[in-house]
Amino acid sequence: MGKSINIISHSPEETVKIGTKIAPFIGIGKIVYLNGDLGTGKTTLVQGITSYYNCLQRAKSPTFIIISSYKGDIQVHHCDLFRINNSEEIFDLSIEEYLETGNLIIEWPEKASIYLPPPTLEINFKHTSSDTNRNIILYSENEELIDAI
Repeated sequence: MGKSINIISHSPEETVKIGTKIAPFIGIGKIVYLNGDLGTGKTTLVQGITSYYNCLQRAKSPTFIIISSYKGDIQVHHCDLFRINNSEEIFDLSIEEYLETGNLIIEWPEKASIYLPPPTLEINFKHTSSDTNRNIILYSENEELIDAI
């Protein structure tokens, strides 16, 4: 059935904390979809996930390289499909290989959703009337994950 929760983040620091709270539920082999306009906090949330897994590098938007991998307790693979031109390009990325060593966090999944496996967690980010606040909606079939947030 699945479950969702709506959270208002009041700052980038709160968004990072949300990332650290969900990280234990998205270990090796797990996929997360991040949906939302530019500047809504997607990469900031990934910084919380990489922090939880003790990754050595700070997560940055992978817009120009499609997939950035951060090595820590597990590898966090941060994928941005914004620049792909057609959904078949997803096959060139060998996504299954990334899931062997870590999780895969995908921004703009709708660009190739027909070929992507279903996510463990889907997160939607929206701007609010405040410059710093973000509306973050988390959805998962794993109700335990949502209850833990």
